[in-house]
Amino acid sequence: MLATALSRAVEWTLPAVPGVLDGPVSAVAGTLAYLAAPRARRAVRANIAVIAPDRRDRELVVRRVFVHQARHYIETFRIGRLSADRLLAQVDIHGWSHFTRAFARGRGVVLVSAHLGPVALCGQILAAQGYEVTIPVETKSSELGRAVDRARTAFGGIRMVETSSAIGIHRVLRQGGILGMLADRAVTGIGVRVPFFGREALLPSAHVSLALRTGAALVPAFAHRDGGRLHATVEPELDLPSTGDREADVSEGVRRWAEVLERHVRRAPEQWSMFAPAWDQ
Repeated sequence: MLATALSRAVEWTLPAVPGVLDGPVSAVAGTLAYLAAPRARRAVRANIAVIAPDRRDRELVVRRVFVHQARHYIETFRIGRLSADRLLAQVDIHGWSHFTRAFARGRGVVLVSAHLGPVALCGQILAAQGYEVTIPVETKSSELGRAVDRARTAFGGIRMVETSSAIGIHRVLRQGGILGMLADRAVTGIGVRVPFFGREALLPSAHVSLALRTGAALVPAFAHRDGGRLHATVEPELDLPSTGDREADVSEGVRRWAEVLERHVRRAPEQWSMFAPAWDQ
Protein backbone atom coordinates (compact mmCIF):
# COMPACT_ATOMS: atom_id res chain seq x y z
CA MET A 1 0.00 0.00 0.00
CA LEU A 2 2.76 2.46 0.97
CA ALA A 3 4.85 1.56 -2.10
CA THR A 4 1.84 2.15 -4.34
CA ALA A 5 1.14 5.51 -2.74
CA LEU A 6 4.78 6.58 -3.06
CA SER A 7 5.02 5.56 -6.73
CA ARG A 8 1.78 7.39 -7.51
CA ALA A 9 3.13 10.46 -5.74
CA VAL A 10 6.27 10.28 -7.88
CA GLU A 11 4.15 9.97 -11.05
CA TRP A 12 2.22 13.10 -10.17
CA THR A 13 5.03 15.15 -8.64
CA LEU A 14 7.99 14.75 -11.03
CA PRO A 15 6.13 15.89 -14.18
CA ALA A 16 5.23 19.09 -12.34
CA VAL A 17 8.89 20.02 -11.72
CA PRO A 18 9.59 23.10 -13.89
CA GLY A 19 12.20 22.37 -16.53
CA VAL A 20 14.45 25.11 -15.20
CA LEU A 21 14.78 23.11 -11.96
CA ASP A 22 15.74 19.82 -13.60
CA GLY A 23 19.45 20.41 -13.07
CA PRO A 24 19.33 21.44 -9.39
CA VAL A 25 16.73 18.83 -8.44
CA SER A 26 18.59 16.00 -10.15
CA ALA A 27 21.89 17.16 -8.59
CA VAL A 28 20.40 16.92 -5.10
CA ALA A 29 18.48 13.70 -5.70
CA GLY A 30 21.38 12.05 -7.51
CA THR A 31 23.89 12.99 -4.82
CA LEU A 32 21.60 11.59 -2.13
CA ALA A 33 21.28 8.35 -4.10
CA TYR A 34 25.06 8.24 -4.51
CA LEU A 35 25.52 8.56 -0.74
CA ALA A 36 22.73 6.12 0.15
CA ALA A 37 23.67 3.24 -2.16
CA PRO A 38 27.17 1.93 -1.30
CA ARG A 39 26.83 -1.27 -3.35
CA ALA A 40 25.75 0.59 -6.50
CA ARG A 41 28.44 3.20 -5.84
CA ARG A 42 31.13 0.50 -5.70
CA ALA A 43 29.85 -1.05 -8.93
CA VAL A 44 29.86 2.27 -10.77
CA ARG A 45 33.30 3.07 -9.42
CA ALA A 46 34.64 -0.26 -10.69
CA ASN A 47 33.04 0.30 -14.12
CA ILE A 48 34.44 3.81 -14.47
CA ALA A 49 37.90 2.53 -13.54
CA VAL A 50 37.77 0.36 -16.66
CA ILE A 51 36.07 2.86 -18.96
CA ALA A 52 38.07 5.95 -18.00
CA PRO A 53 41.21 4.81 -16.15
CA ASP A 54 43.06 8.05 -16.87
CA ARG A 55 40.40 10.38 -15.48
CA ARG A 56 41.68 12.14 -12.37
CA ASP A 57 38.14 13.17 -11.43
CA ARG A 58 36.81 9.61 -11.42
CA GLU A 59 34.85 9.96 -8.18
CA LEU A 60 33.12 13.03 -9.60
CA VAL A 61 32.24 10.98 -12.68
CA VAL A 62 30.83 8.26 -10.42
CA ARG A 63 28.58 10.75 -8.63
CA ARG A 64 27.47 12.25 -11.91
CA VAL A 65 26.23 8.83 -13.05
CA PHE A 66 23.68 9.00 -10.22
CA VAL A 67 22.85 12.63 -11.02
CA HIS A 68 22.21 11.86 -14.67
CA GLN A 69 20.01 8.92 -13.74
CA ALA A 70 17.93 11.17 -11.49
CA ARG A 71 17.44 13.55 -14.39
CA HIS A 72 16.44 10.68 -16.67
CA TYR A 73 13.69 9.79 -14.21
CA ILE A 74 12.37 13.35 -14.15
CA GLU A 75 12.30 13.48 -17.94
CA THR A 76 10.76 10.04 -18.25
CA PHE A 77 7.84 10.90 -16.00
CA ARG A 78 7.27 14.06 -18.02
CA ILE A 79 6.90 12.17 -21.32
CA GLY A 80 3.10 12.00 -21.15
CA ARG A 81 2.83 15.79 -21.05
CA LEU A 82 4.86 16.38 -24.21
CA SER A 83 3.49 17.09 -27.67
CA ALA A 84 5.21 15.67 -30.72
CA ASP A 85 6.44 19.11 -31.78
CA ARG A 86 7.78 19.94 -28.35
CA LEU A 87 9.54 16.61 -28.10
CA LEU A 88 11.20 16.86 -31.49
CA ALA A 89 12.31 20.42 -30.73
CA GLN A 90 14.33 19.10 -27.76
CA VAL A 91 16.26 16.44 -29.65
CA ASP A 92 18.90 16.76 -32.37
CA ILE A 93 18.67 13.65 -34.53
CA HIS A 94 21.73 12.31 -36.34
CA GLY A 95 21.75 9.52 -38.92
CA TRP A 96 17.98 9.21 -39.21
CA SER A 97 18.27 7.91 -42.78
CA HIS A 98 19.99 4.76 -41.43
CA PHE A 99 16.73 3.85 -39.73
CA THR A 100 14.37 4.84 -42.54
CA ARG A 101 16.32 2.83 -45.12
CA ALA A 102 16.29 -0.26 -42.92
CA PHE A 103 12.59 0.12 -42.16
CA ALA A 104 11.69 0.61 -45.82
CA ARG A 105 12.93 -2.89 -46.66
CA GLY A 106 9.90 -4.24 -44.81
CA ARG A 107 11.67 -7.06 -42.97
CA GLY A 108 11.51 -5.47 -39.54
CA VAL A 109 14.02 -3.50 -37.51
CA VAL A 110 15.66 -4.39 -34.22
CA LEU A 111 16.56 -0.94 -32.89
CA VAL A 112 19.16 -1.68 -30.24
CA SER A 113 20.38 0.77 -27.63
CA ALA A 114 21.81 0.95 -24.11
CA HIS A 115 21.12 2.48 -20.71
CA LEU A 116 22.99 5.53 -21.90
CA GLY A 117 21.86 9.13 -21.75
CA PRO A 118 18.16 10.09 -21.87
CA VAL A 119 17.30 6.95 -23.83
CA ALA A 120 13.67 6.73 -22.69
CA LEU A 121 12.95 10.30 -23.77
CA CYS A 122 14.91 10.20 -27.03
CA GLY A 123 13.29 6.88 -27.90
CA GLN A 124 9.98 8.70 -28.17
CA ILE A 125 11.10 10.40 -31.39
CA LEU A 126 9.93 7.36 -33.34
CA ALA A 127 6.42 7.62 -31.89
CA ALA A 128 6.49 11.39 -32.50
CA GLN A 129 7.09 10.69 -36.19
CA GLY A 130 4.31 8.14 -36.51
CA TYR A 131 6.14 4.83 -35.95
CA GLU A 132 4.99 2.16 -33.52
CA VAL A 133 7.69 0.53 -31.41
CA THR A 134 7.39 -2.63 -29.33
CA ILE A 135 9.67 -3.01 -26.32
CA PRO A 136 10.23 -6.38 -24.62
CA VAL A 137 10.23 -5.94 -20.83
CA GLU A 138 10.70 -8.14 -17.81
CA THR A 139 7.79 -8.42 -15.38
CA LYS A 140 8.27 -5.64 -12.84
CA SER A 141 8.23 -6.60 -9.17
CA SER A 142 8.21 -3.05 -7.80
CA GLU A 143 5.59 -0.33 -7.97
CA LEU A 144 8.23 2.15 -9.11
CA GLY A 145 9.24 -0.11 -11.98
CA ARG A 146 5.64 -0.36 -13.12
CA ALA A 147 5.27 3.41 -12.82
CA VAL A 148 8.33 3.92 -15.05
CA ASP A 149 6.85 1.57 -17.66
CA ARG A 150 3.57 3.50 -17.60
CA ALA A 151 5.49 6.73 -18.13
CA ARG A 152 7.45 5.31 -21.06
CA THR A 153 4.23 4.42 -22.89
CA ALA A 154 2.28 7.55 -21.94
CA PHE A 155 3.16 9.42 -25.13
CA GLY A 156 1.57 6.76 -27.32
CA GLY A 157 3.10 4.75 -30.14
CA ILE A 158 5.18 2.61 -27.80
CA ARG A 159 3.83 -0.65 -26.45
CA MET A 160 5.39 -3.29 -24.27
CA VAL A 161 5.43 -7.05 -24.49
CA GLU A 162 6.67 -9.54 -21.92
CA THR A 163 10.08 -10.99 -22.72
CA SER A 164 8.53 -14.41 -22.16
CA SER A 165 6.23 -13.89 -25.15
CA ALA A 166 8.48 -15.28 -27.87
CA ILE A 167 5.57 -15.51 -30.31
CA GLY A 168 4.62 -11.87 -29.78
CA ILE A 169 8.20 -10.69 -30.19
CA HIS A 170 8.77 -12.63 -33.41
CA ARG A 171 5.42 -11.50 -34.80
CA VAL A 172 6.49 -7.85 -34.59
CA LEU A 173 9.51 -8.45 -36.82
CA ARG A 174 7.82 -10.83 -39.22
CA GLN A 175 5.19 -8.15 -39.82
CA GLY A 176 7.91 -5.63 -40.63
CA GLY A 177 7.62 -3.79 -37.32
CA ILE A 178 10.11 -2.21 -34.94
CA LEU A 179 11.45 -3.89 -31.84
CA GLY A 180 13.30 -1.67 -29.37
CA MET A 181 15.86 -3.36 -27.13
CA LEU A 182 18.56 -2.39 -24.63
CA ALA A 183 21.58 -4.65 -24.90
CA ASP A 184 24.25 -3.55 -22.43
CA ARG A 185 23.16 -5.65 -19.43
CA ALA A 186 22.91 -9.44 -19.43
CA VAL A 187 20.29 -9.31 -16.68
CA THR A 188 19.34 -12.99 -17.00
CA GLY A 189 22.96 -14.11 -17.16
CA ILE A 190 22.46 -15.29 -20.73
CA GLY A 191 24.67 -13.78 -23.41
CA VAL A 192 28.07 -13.92 -25.04
CA ARG A 193 31.46 -12.98 -23.62
CA VAL A 194 33.20 -10.53 -25.92
CA PRO A 195 35.97 -7.92 -25.64
CA PHE A 196 34.64 -4.67 -24.18
CA PHE A 197 37.03 -1.88 -23.21
CA GLY A 198 39.91 -4.33 -23.46
CA ARG A 199 38.37 -6.85 -21.06
CA GLU A 200 35.97 -9.71 -21.55
CA ALA A 201 32.39 -8.89 -20.59
CA LEU A 202 29.12 -10.78 -20.76
CA LEU A 203 26.74 -8.90 -23.08
CA PRO A 204 23.21 -9.88 -24.14
CA SER A 205 22.80 -11.75 -27.41
CA ALA A 206 19.02 -11.81 -27.94
CA HIS A 207 19.04 -8.79 -30.27
CA VAL A 208 21.57 -10.45 -32.58
CA SER A 209 19.81 -13.83 -32.44
CA LEU A 210 16.48 -12.24 -33.35
CA ALA A 211 17.93 -10.33 -36.29
CA LEU A 212 19.67 -13.42 -37.65
CA ARG A 213 16.64 -15.64 -37.17
CA THR A 214 14.09 -13.27 -38.76
CA GLY A 215 16.19 -11.38 -41.30
CA ALA A 216 15.38 -8.08 -39.59
CA ALA A 217 17.86 -5.20 -39.72
CA LEU A 218 19.90 -4.62 -36.55
CA VAL A 219 20.27 -0.86 -36.16
CA PRO A 220 22.17 0.63 -33.17
CA ALA A 221 20.86 3.92 -31.78
CA PHE A 222 22.04 5.95 -28.81
CA ALA A 223 21.12 9.02 -26.77
CA HIS A 224 23.32 11.47 -24.94
CA ARG A 225 23.09 14.91 -23.40
CA ASP A 226 25.47 17.66 -24.43
CA GLY A 227 24.91 20.74 -22.32
CA GLY A 228 21.32 21.80 -22.76
CA ARG A 229 20.69 19.70 -25.89
CA LEU A 230 19.63 16.11 -26.28
CA HIS A 231 21.05 14.04 -29.10
CA ALA A 232 19.76 10.85 -30.71
CA THR A 233 22.29 9.12 -32.96
CA VAL A 234 21.30 6.31 -35.32
CA GLU A 235 24.25 4.23 -36.49
CA PRO A 236 24.43 2.33 -39.78
CA GLU A 237 22.83 -1.11 -39.77
CA LEU A 238 25.19 -3.73 -38.38
CA ASP A 239 26.50 -6.16 -40.96
CA LEU A 240 25.82 -9.54 -39.37
CA PRO A 241 27.69 -12.67 -40.45
CA SER A 242 25.74 -15.59 -41.87
CA THR A 243 28.08 -18.56 -42.18
CA GLY A 244 25.63 -21.26 -41.21
CA ASP A 245 27.24 -21.68 -37.81
CA ARG A 246 24.57 -19.95 -35.72
CA GLU A 247 26.53 -19.92 -32.46
CA ALA A 248 29.60 -18.41 -34.13
CA ASP A 249 27.48 -15.90 -36.05
CA VAL A 250 25.73 -14.72 -32.88
CA SER A 251 29.05 -14.37 -31.07
CA GLU A 252 30.53 -12.33 -33.91
CA GLY A 253 27.41 -10.17 -34.09
CA VAL A 254 27.63 -9.38 -30.38
CA ARG A 255 31.32 -8.54 -30.80
CA ARG A 256 30.49 -6.06 -33.54
CA TRP A 257 27.73 -4.55 -31.40
CA ALA A 258 30.17 -4.23 -28.49
CA GLU A 259 32.52 -2.16 -30.65
CA VAL A 260 29.77 0.35 -31.40
CA LEU A 261 28.52 0.38 -27.80
CA GLU A 262 32.05 0.99 -26.49
CA ARG A 263 32.47 4.04 -28.68
CA HIS A 264 29.32 5.68 -27.33
CA VAL A 265 29.93 4.79 -23.68
CA ARG A 266 33.47 6.15 -23.96
CA ARG A 267 32.11 9.48 -25.19
CA ALA A 268 29.93 10.00 -22.10
CA PRO A 269 30.83 7.56 -19.28
CA GLU A 270 28.99 9.67 -16.72
CA GLN A 271 25.75 9.03 -18.65
CA TRP A 272 25.98 5.23 -18.62
CA SER A 273 23.42 4.08 -16.04
CA MET A 274 25.11 0.82 -15.12
CA PHE A 275 24.70 0.21 -11.40
CA ALA A 276 26.00 -3.36 -11.39
CA PRO A 277 29.50 -4.58 -12.26
CA ALA A 278 29.89 -4.76 -16.03
CA TRP A 279 32.96 -6.98 -15.74
CA ASP A 280 33.78 -9.86 -13.43
CA GLN A 281 35.39 -8.31 -10.41
